[in-house]
Amino acid sequence: MAKNKDTKTVNRTGSFEMETMTITHEDKNGIQVFDLKSLLKEFDGGNVSITIGSDFDPSHIVED
Repeated sequence: MAKNKDTKTVNRTGSFEMETMTITHEDKNGIQVFDLKSLLKEFDGGNVSITIGSDFDPSHIVED
């Protein structure tokens, strides 16, 4: 018999600062700063899947 599993998912979008481990998001309601380290502590000891995405100019393209 399959086990029932609950899933906890958190999505944060904004500018990531490695030094402070924060994500800053600005919208029409103002600026919000999320503490990424505190957020990750909620998952401590569990099995996780992490996906990080960003728009960037690829450095691996070879130009003719």
